Amino acid sequence: MSKGDTIRIESFIEFMESLAPPEIALQGDRIGYHGPEIEVESVLVLMDYLDDVPVDGYDLLVLHHPPQVEPPIPYYVAHSNWDVADGGACDALADALGLDVESFLDPETGLGRICRGDITLEELMERTCDLRPGTVRVVNPREYLDRVAVVSGFGLSDRDLIKRAFSEGAYVYLSGDLTHASAVLARNLNMTLIDAGHHATEMPGLLRLCDMIEGLGLVVDITDTGTPWTEYRYETF
Repeated sequence: MSKGDTIRIESFIEFMESLAPPEIALQGDRIGYHGPEIEVESVLVLMDYLDDVPVDGYDLLVLHHPPQVEPPIPYYVAHSNWDVADGGACDALADALGLDVESFLDPETGLGRICRGDITLEELMERTCDLRPGTVRVVNPREYLDRVAVVSGFGLSDRDLIKRAFSEGAYVYLSGDLTHASAVLARNLNMTLIDAGHHATEMPGLLRLCDMIEGLGLVVDITDTGTPWTEYRYETF
């Protein structure tokens, strides 16, 4: 592993909080630094901590999702505060899709973005495929898209966000984690949902965060942990 600059963890925390202030996190979110006082030279960025991902040789993990098992080294979590932050995960997703942000989807929390579309569904699907989602599910395809709501990660599992997008005139909503109930709601609203997956819609934000941390002069690597399952289709049985 190459050598980089070294900073105290206090300085790293200050930097991260300047990007994604802890006070904008959703209530109950387990964000921030977890570990003792250390000096940081090498950082590994992960969406999810998995115990089969090698972390030896790194001083610090930067995780997007709070870990479900405790990592063996200190870690920093930037989760919902990074999703809603100015320039954070939701903005990174909009940028990756070539969409111009108009406003917040949920002004109260800062979650999600409503964007000007002025494109066809085919054009948006081509841009979505650049995220390498594996599969994309679409509810109520429509030819022309003038306003598009986006949320990185979980957005299609939240029916209140779907209703909010509809009430704001964003009849196309792209995110991940589509559920059966959400799809039924969208069918009844005649609203288009595009499920590009939780992982794929969060990767633009994780890559942006990695680039920002590299600006500190540290050694920064990113491991794409992918989706935590394998898909099988009935043709393979």
